[in-house]
Amino acid sequence: MERGQIYVITHKPVGLSLPEHYTKLYVGATRLPAEEKAALKGYRFDDSGEHISGKNRNFCELTGLYWIWKNQKAGLVGITHYRRFFVESGRLLTMGRAEAVLKKADIIVAKRQWVEGNAKIHFERFHSKKDFHMVRQVIKQKYPDYLDSFDEAMGKCFLFSYNMMVCKKDVFDGYCAWLFDILEACEAQADLTGYDQYQQRIFGFLSERLLMVYLLHHKLSVAEMAVWETEVDKSTKWESKKWEMITVVKNFWNNHGIKTMRYGNGRFHAAKDRRGKRIGT
Repeated sequence: MERGQIYVITHKPVGLSLPEHYTKLYVGATRLPAEEKAALKGYRFDDSGEHISGKNRNFCELTGLYWIWKNQKAGLVGITHYRRFFVESGRLLTMGRAEAVLKKADIIVAKRQWVEGNAKIHFERFHSKKDFHMVRQVIKQKYPDYLDSFDEAMGKCFLFSYNMMVCKKDVFDGYCAWLFDILEACEAQADLTGYDQYQQRIFGFLSERLLMVYLLHHKLSVAEMAVWETEVDKSTKWESKKWEMITVVKNFWNNHGIKTMRYGNGRFHAAKDRRGKRIGT
């Protein structure tokens, strides 16, 4: 049986030396001049086979996920980025180690990232309330049996960010079929008028939240793994110390005993609303 690949989703050359079974996948390749594409030796491109490469501006790394879904036939599927990689004991995750972890879990995801308030509040604060309402309505109409899972996931105080994962191809295919059906319905009604270049990546931001909905609904067992970021985010809004990714030994399926927290002054504090009332459990 084919072992599969761990893909490095990128929109620029990747200089890092990668282990066996890693493949560099260039997304948005439909906009790449032929001479530049020819110079990228050993890369795969998301504009071959069945693809949505032309939607990369709004779907970001998801054009890579779509390409993998439609064009890789077997084995494990891993999703990393040109600047974010799964690591264990200071080394990049290998295919052999991924296979071992997935004997006990259904999927490997990035270690949870705490958010202020909950996933709903966080999305509405940094993106758009109307887009949050839109995706909930699409799920209510197309997948009503997922609505409770959506509300539960959006009430949690953490995310599995970056659309990063490693899982068997059948798990990946099931998720992608559900995800892209929802996003295509959202695309048909979304109004991006006035969105800057960052916010136009709306469908990538939505999918980061939808992953947990799918995990909860199907009760998939999750292995959280550390992420190595090769580039430092210089944004004043997203200081690296403000949004640490941590693992807590708690039940993933509920928030009992987990306080909704924010990071500040070197430690986590219970989050409060504007009236001083604590948010969350």
